[in-house]
Amino acid sequence: MKMTTLFVIGILLTTVAIADDVDDVKAAELDLMEAENDGDMDRIFRHIAPGRSVFLPNGGLLLLGGTPEDKGRRQAQSDRGFKLNLQVRHLEAEVYGETAVLTYYRVGTILAPDGTSRPVSLRVSVVRVKQAGQWKVVHRHGSALTLP
Repeated sequence: MKMTTLFVIGILLTTVAIADDVDDVKAAELDLMEAENDGDMDRIFRHIAPGRSVFLPNGGLLLLGGTPEDKGRRQAQSDRGFKLNLQVRHLEAEVYGETAVLTYYRVGTILAPDGTSRPVSLRVSVVRVKQAGQWKVVHRHGSALTLP
């Protein structure tokens, strides 16, 4: 009887830990998205693991980032007037131990330094890994959302 009780308690505690991780990784992703909209490079780069990879929605080759050079490049874009106004829709997260996979849509507008604005509708998937208690982005893939 005691063994059965301990087993059930163990399963319940595991479920709670996973549920907390799901909430935590979602909150981390939303904080990163808000920081990107704000152009807050320090906050952005607190979420990114060094060497993280990304497929940008432009269809280009895989990029590596999370480095001081990457931060400087993005800060220069922001300083020139590049601004995001994007919202997250339908955020989902699955946690597999110390790894999480997130999927969502990101919609809104991008303002270019020349003042032109363009609408954006993206599909996004993100892989985060828990490092020293924090969920860090190790890979992101963004692609255009096209509806039939």
